[in-house]
Amino acid sequence: MGEVRVERNTRRVGLAVALGGALLVAIGGCSLLQSAGPKLQNWEPVLSPDETRIAYATVGGGDDDTFDLVVRDLSSGQEHQVTDDEFFNASPSWSPDGTRLVFASERNDNVDLYIIDVTSLEVTRLTTHEGQEMNPHWGRDDRILFNSNRSGQWEVFSIDPAGENLIRLTDTPADD
Repeated sequence: MGEVRVERNTRRVGLAVALGGALLVAIGGCSLLQSAGPKLQNWEPVLSPDETRIAYATVGGGDDDTFDLVVRDLSSGQEHQVTDDEFFNASPSWSPDGTRLVFASERNDNVDLYIIDVTSLEVTRLTTHEGQEMNPHWGRDDRILFNSNRSGQWEVFSIDPAGENLIRLTDTPADD
């Protein structure tokens, strides 16, 4: 029984540290990370399902507080910028068929999830809740997992690519 409690507490601490870091980056931009050391440029790489490309976030337009998404062909080295705007765009994750990316973006003073077609560059807003939503991961079952504080604390949710069928996967008791 004691071992289970220690394991749960260790997982909670690890999750809290990861979410805290992601929240600082998403809400505060990257200025905290940029203040010392090498300039943060190519961040959060993710391999495409066919393993021929990577997508990652990189500093956009010379502004250290915005990030854009780039897709790089691994064999040719050619890069294709898929977002080019004044927003903070990060945490890309490939669709199972490799045609789209889900990502977190801070627009309208809120972090929500968006999907972009990597060929047409058409962007679709996936979530519209006033809570912060980040760390998306597109699963093989075509469901998107993500973190959100929409319930008052950070939890794990799942949603389909049409922005429907939201499921709350965790239910952490509130700390009083």
